Parts: sequence; structure tokens; C-alpha cells
Amino acid sequence: MGAQADTVFLNGQVITVNGRNDIAEALAVKDGAIVFVGANAGARQLAQGAEVVDLKGRSLIPGFTDVHEHILVRGGNELGVDCRSPGVKSIEDIKALIAARAKITPKGGWIRGWGYDHSKLAEGRHPDRFDLDEAAPDHKVLIVRVCCHIAAFNTNALRHAGAADEALKELAGGPVGQRNGVNNGVMFENACMEVLSTAQPSLEEMVDSLAVVSGMLLKEGITCCHDAGGHGAPSMKAFQKAVELERIKTRIITMLFALVGESTEFSNLYINSGIYTGFGNDRLKLGPVKIMIDGSSSGPTAATMEEYASAPGNHGLLSLTQEYIDDIVLRAHVAGYQMTTHAVGDKAVIMFLDAVEKALKAHPRQDHRHRIEHCAMVGHNPDIISRIRRLGVIPAAQPIFLYEFGDGYIRNFGQKRGGGMFPSASLLKAGIPVAGSSDCPVTFSNPLLNIHVAVNRETQTGQLIGPDERVSVADAIRMFTYNAAYASFDEKKRGSLETGKFADLAVLSEPLLNVSPKAIKDVVVDMTFIDGQKLYERQA
Repeated sequence: MGAQADTVFLNGQVITVNGRNDIAEALAVKDGAIVFVGANAGARQLAQGAEVVDLKGRSLIPGFTDVHEHILVRGGNELGVDCRSPGVKSIEDIKALIAARAKITPKGGWIRGWGYDHSKLAEGRHPDRFDLDEAAPDHKVLIVRVCCHIAAFNTNALRHAGAADEALKELAGGPVGQRNGVNNGVMFENACMEVLSTAQPSLEEMVDSLAVVSGMLLKEGITCCHDAGGHGAPSMKAFQKAVELERIKTRIITMLFALVGESTEFSNLYINSGIYTGFGNDRLKLGPVKIMIDGSSSGPTAATMEEYASAPGNHGLLSLTQEYIDDIVLRAHVAGYQMTTHAVGDKAVIMFLDAVEKALKAHPRQDHRHRIEHCAMVGHNPDIISRIRRLGVIPAAQPIFLYEFGDGYIRNFGQKRGGGMFPSASLLKAGIPVAGSSDCPVTFSNPLLNIHVAVNRETQTGQLIGPDERVSVADAIRMFTYNAAYASFDEKKRGSLETGKFADLAVLSEPLLNVSPKAIKDVVVDMTFIDGQKLYERQA
């Protein structure tokens, strides 16, 4: 049997997520790797001198991977003003929170808020510069909508960005909100990204943000996270510093994505550098080059082929031209990069697939694993799904969006398109390895809630949305484990419980395969291990 183990897990529902979806009783770990998966009797032979964990029937699963989460933004939000809390019902409530923060923030400093949803505020509109000026006239203030594609800035923040002109109606190709014909500081899409690029936190603030979010990820059983960007070039140093100082424990894969103001230069420097996707190590690794083609599903500003059901004539917003997409996809592809894009609406997805097809025709490349972040509005169109399969593109999906935003999908896009949002079943049946993610802080990061929604497809209000797209519990688990590892070329190292792979593990509070589908969201993580080291344990 070999050397004795460091840790042995017995009496469990060991969900291996291997090619046969085997369920074992026990697992053993030695020197950070899995050395045994099988029956209790075999594991007990390795248990002398080892720490023994009696699972008592609970599930042991591969640690979750979230392939699209803005972890730096999430950590920063935790240190900022929470405009999403249950007590926030109106713009007046937001103003009160901003005013309270102003009392403890040096004059001239930044006050950052996040998470408001104008559709849920009593006033039924976005907070704007005039509201924020009233709350904190001596500070620079920004608050980001829950979708992260729209933000409001006060006058001092706009002046800092050079965007305070009262006549301004567009910036960097994105709309600027108006109140009585005056720039009201509400920025949409490219305009939002342009102004946000001037409000970067310091290196120390970013490292602190990562330290805050580290514990949150481990509590959720997340052992690897792909950061989907937001702070551009400065974030790379923050990640390296946080990993070196062990202030973040989760494995990190970074996407090369910057806000509009620096996106072209930032991406080009990497594409032309000679390094490519995979550079780094098992703690911090370079992932794909990311672009953003359209808007959000909840804004809603996603770019669609058909007009919105809620707004005839509206087809959403495009952030990039086909020419730009073709150029950067080709150059990144040739340089050896995995390429990905934010594409929610079917129009945006088609534009990216067109670019990938052109790149592959000009420069054939096996196993490129180019991705589409979100890939939401494709369930109503089998031709798009067939094309994704043919081109070998991996969707990075967020079933959890249906939970918080699903009612709005039906309202904005109609039953057919709304019900086909995030069509996990159709994609998986086509042989496409859908990878799971949350896009937190846009919505909740909890992988178990995400799995719950993939299985049940119910909104927070209980509305069933696209029942034909429900998947099995086993398939949902695979999306957040093996498929997620596959999305970053790591399936030989992690993502399933097999000998030789990293001992990245999560112990759940229940035997997940035996839980009622409606109760999956109530299951929690009891322990999280990375390289066999227990980094989180739930306190009773």
C-alpha cells in the first residue's frame, strides 16, 4: 500500500467526479496529494499515525472552482459601503450610508459603495451626482450598480476623471445619464469603465481586499478562483504580493482584463511579451485574455439579435466592433493565449464565435479552449450551441443569475429567450464542458446555491424558469469541479478525487447526493482543504 497517510477520511459519500462518477467510502492524503480513493478497509491500512476524519456519511468532494469571480472587487466591496443590504430601500437610505462613511473618511478621500439596484429602490431610478453631492460634498464618491456595468459618481469624482462637463452625454462610446439635460454622473458600460479606471485603489488596499475575501472563499469550499478582472495592470502586483505574504490561500488564475481606459495597452503588452496562458505556478497562474463585447443581463444592456420584449426597438449595447474583436482574438490566439470574452446576448456570442472561427481558419490550433464568459442567451438557438461545440469553445456559466435576476429575464426577454438563459442542459447534452461560476459580487458566490439553481431553475420568488434546462446534481457538481479545472487546463491536477491529484477538498454538512433537490441550498461546507492542509472548519 505504500507509506502511511497524513490524513484519512472514512465513512463518507466520496463524490469522485472521475470519468465514471464513482462514489467511494474513503480517501487518504499524503504530502498534499491524494494517495487512495476507495473502501474504508483499504484506507484504514494507511491510517496508522494519520489524522482520521470520520465523515459520518457526509459528502467529500473536490474543492470547488469558480471560473469567473471578481475577487479583488469583491474584497474591496467588503471594505466599502454596502448598498445592497436588506435595509437599503431608497436613495435616501444610500445617502445616509454615504454620509455616515464621510464622517470617518478624511476630506478629499474616496468613498466607494456597491450593489444598489435602481429597480428595487423606492424612487425607481439610479442615485446620481446630485444625490451623492448632498451626502458627501467634500469627498470623491462612487457607487456601482449590482451588475457592475453601471455606476454613479459625485461631482468631485467626475472632476477627478475629467468627466464633470454638464453637457457630457457620451464617454468612451458609452452613454452618460442625464437629469434635466445635465450630466448626472450615472455612467453606462464603456463610460462607466472609463471613469472607474481613474478611481483605482492603492496596492495596500488591494492586498487587504484579497485578505478579506480569502476567508470568504474558503468558507464556501472554493479552493481555486479565476479573477475576471476589474483593476487592470495594478492588480497583478497585488495578487503576487498577497500570495507571497500568504494573505490569500485559494489558488488564483488571473484574466488579463482592464477597464476601458487602459485595456488596449494592457492586453497588448502581454500578448506581445512572449509569455502566454499558463505562465506562473499552481498558486498564481496567468489565464486568458479577456474582452467585453456587450452589457449585462440584468441592466439590461446585453446585445441581442431580437429586440427586448420590454423595450421594442432596444437591442442592448455593444462595447466593441467586429473588427476590434477579430484583431485581438487573432493576435492572442497566435501568441498562445487562451481567449475569452464577456458575451451575454446572442449577438455578442455570435460576434465572438465569428472571430474565433476566423482565427482557427487562419491558424489551426488544437485544444485552444477559448471561452465565453456568461454565454447566457443561447438556449433558444440550437445553431449557436452547435457552433460552440464545433469550435471547441467553453462557456463559463452562472446558473445562479436565474435566482436573483430570473424574473427580470422573463420580463425583458420573453418566455422563450428568458427561459433559455444559461442553458446548462442543452450545452452539456451537446458535449460541451460547461464550467461553473458566480460572477460575484454581481450576485452570490456560494457554489452550493449555484448548484441548487442549476438543478431546480427557480428564482427567488419561486418562478420556474426554463425547466427543460435543469441538470442532475452530479452534472451540476461537475460544472464546479472537473469542468472548471478543464477550463484552465488543470484537469490532470485537480477537479476530481483521483490518486496523484492535489488534495483540494471540501467536506459538506450532508450527503449531497441524498438531499432533496429543493434542500441543496441549505447544505453548507464543514471543512476546506488545500494541498491536504485544513484551512477552514465550520464552528458548531
